[in-house]
Amino acid sequence: MTPEVARRSRSAATLMWTCIALFAIRVVGQFEVFTLAPAWLPEMQAWYSGLLPYYLLLPAQIAMLVIMSIVASNRRIRSGKFARAHPRAAGALRMFALVYFTVMSVRLGVNLVDNGAEFWREGAIPVAFHWVLALFLLVAGRAPSEHREQHEVTDDIPYGDVPPIPQPLDGRLGLREQTRYGHAG
Repeated sequence: MTPEVARRSRSAATLMWTCIALFAIRVVGQFEVFTLAPAWLPEMQAWYSGLLPYYLLLPAQIAMLVIMSIVASNRRIRSGKFARAHPRAAGALRMFALVYFTVMSVRLGVNLVDNGAEFWREGAIPVAFHWVLALFLLVAGRAPSEHREQHEVTDDIPYGDVPPIPQPLDGRLGLREQTRYGHAG
């Protein structure tokens, strides 16, 4: 692995684990507000959009954290090899992330128009963390860099196929058999 690929892999891992940590803080914060309602945290209405009952939302969020951790631990995803091996899936993941981000932006805009200065109490926290999830998906489906490693070119050659080898003396000076690939003499 070249230093550039290693650096990009570390950057992707850092960004993915940061998204996981932020989402975990949101899950813990929302649970704390639900159970203890501390004065220093916004009330439940600010954390919760109400699309799913909380008794279903909490296990779904925990499952998402587990899946995100598995994905972030996968070296192929961090290095971009997944995107190179499955360009359609990675492209679909990136497109979904961008649509997801856009829909949440529209949701925040509608919330801002409807609620004015109090928009943050009416679902701005869920929108911010949906953006975190969209960023995670975008990084997971990121395309590899344009600069490929020298030895990775062989990844494009299926097993058993040998690229053509030029034979400059082929057919000259009676050396045909000695210069042919795979024949010792």
